[in-house]
Amino acid sequence: MKYLVVDDEKIIVEGMVDTLKEIVGDSAAIYKASDPFEAMDQMAKYKPDVVFSDVDMPGMNGLKLAEQLHLINPDADIVFATGYAHYSLDAWKTEAKAFILKPVSKEDMMAAIERIRKSRGRTGEGGGQVDQSKPLEVKCFGNFEIFHNGSPVHFARKKSKEMVAYLIDRKGAMISTGELRSALWEEEEDNEEKKGYIRVLANDIRKSMEDIGISNFLRNDMDCYSVDVNVMSCDYLNYLNGDEQAKNSFAEEYMSQYPWAEVTLGVLLDMS
Repeated sequence: MKYLVVDDEKIIVEGMVDTLKEIVGDSAAIYKASDPFEAMDQMAKYKPDVVFSDVDMPGMNGLKLAEQLHLINPDADIVFATGYAHYSLDAWKTEAKAFILKPVSKEDMMAAIERIRKSRGRTGEGGGQVDQSKPLEVKCFGNFEIFHNGSPVHFARKKSKEMVAYLIDRKGAMISTGELRSALWEEEEDNEEKKGYIRVLANDIRKSMEDIGISNFLRNDMDCYSVDVNVMSCDYLNYLNGDEQAKNSFAEEYMSQYPWAEVTLGVLLDMS
């Protein structure tokens, strides 16, 4: 997706752009505008998918700007960022996808982007026909395996694959490096080498995913990691969501190669 940040204060624009890069990566298309009229020019030229806009700006407020941007690109999603909470009701009347308060935190920006991604997953990018396909197929019942276009995803290290498995087991939640070390090495003594090795595994995972064209699969923040479960079709996650086909495929085996998975297996057996 392409992004546009609009605010009449340059320091706020730069700060939001830096935060956005931390979330979506340096290679993402991110455009900036210091006033509503420049924003309309950027929209006409680049057709960004997501707009983070201030509300209180001279010349034209953000609510009016949103209307103008939708005239140029009806498929653009608007996120309002402002220091004034009383704007929220009027902002929602413009069909904004999210409303966040300044100073904008990384967590709030991530939540807004996630809401937009989920919405686009249901309605289709650009308002077109819904595409239910997902680039990754994950098998947790039996031995753990992850596929792309029918072929297993290659990881340079076995522990990298196990780290992905554990993060999927945690259903996309942010997991601390301490918990990861405890799971991956069980009763072995924790040390500085293992702390650094988590970063090695993380880099390996990112490279494996980037090699098959999937960016931002692994996320990290404040010494914690998670995976994007929205890019995968997973029998375990489908089972938790009540999918009948996933329930029928469960043969009382779950990530059999990993000892830590026995806890989740017990939960699944209680549910069945």
